Amino acid sequence: MKTRGLIDFYLPSKIAYHLKILIASILIAVFFNKIWSGKAFNKNFWFMIVILFVQLEIYMVIAFRIFTPGAIKTGKNYKKQIIIKLIMFYLLVLLIAAFFLLMTIMMSMIMDNLSFSEVLGHFFQNELKGFLISWLIGISIGSLVFFYTEWNEALKREQKLKEEKLIFQYETLKNQVNPHFLFNSLNTLSSLVSQDPALSEKFIANLSGIYRYILEHRDVELINLSKEIAFVERFFFLQKIRDDGKIELQMDLPEVEKYEILPISIQLLIENALKHNAATKQRPLTIKLSLKDDYVIIENAIQPKMQLEPSSKLGLKNLQERVKLILHKEVIVDSSDHLFTVKIPLKPIK
Repeated sequence: MKTRGLIDFYLPSKIAYHLKILIASILIAVFFNKIWSGKAFNKNFWFMIVILFVQLEIYMVIAFRIFTPGAIKTGKNYKKQIIIKLIMFYLLVLLIAAFFLLMTIMMSMIMDNLSFSEVLGHFFQNELKGFLISWLIGISIGSLVFFYTEWNEALKREQKLKEEKLIFQYETLKNQVNPHFLFNSLNTLSSLVSQDPALSEKFIANLSGIYRYILEHRDVELINLSKEIAFVERFFFLQKIRDDGKIELQMDLPEVEKYEILPISIQLLIENALKHNAATKQRPLTIKLSLKDDYVIIENAIQPKMQLEPSSKLGLKNLQERVKLILHKEVIVDSSDHLFTVKIPLKPIK
């Protein structure tokens, strides 16, 4: 398969890659010969090219291996990982340059019939600069590869975040005008108006609060956990009026003001639980919310419906991706034969 563009010489990608390294080796050799001796070519020109070519090949392999995209994970230790990777690369480059230096000294001893001390003295007098420059070239190549890969990864992460945000906004917009939720709410409200006017006023207030919350926070990345819980209580209030005696929400959430969470995340999981599990007065569905180790835990018994409602299965997946991109943590999902548990990471407020 041929690569595209003039820069790749219309050659197969592997051949073009090695050819570019060879051309770089020749240019570097010409450049430094001109600086050191005032001539572009000398008797050691081709030997220098071979040494440079081999070193550049090795440097590139190491650089791409150490700085491969995705090798450095974003999170708490992100900066520490970068420093460790760079130090590791620089030390490897130094060792490789030292190895080639030793090989050059040995070849000089054999070819010119010189003693080790003579070759070493000649090195410190004439070749030390070249050795250090060779090492700096390796460091420069590694740094360029590293910053290119990290820049490329940053662009990809930014694009992915935009895409995920668009998906979330689309899903949120669909929830706002969800015909089933709106129809059921209005149907319940119509019966409450005549039967219990006081309760119907509470119903309207909570329904209005739900839509106001969604409209105000659909573009917000994080929100105080206390506000999310208040939103969840409003949502569950409406559901419980319709399914009185069939569903129950239990909460054990101390110090919710000390945390932030992605908006509309708990509600999404509660809605999924109600959507996929059967609930009757004989066998009510209980959803439990608790807080532990900077995670809010949502769990419910698995009571599958005989006929499941259609599902795009994008809700939980989208939530997992958004949490990973914004908080750099994972949503923990655990499903057993009888219990379904989801743990959403929280951001402590310092």
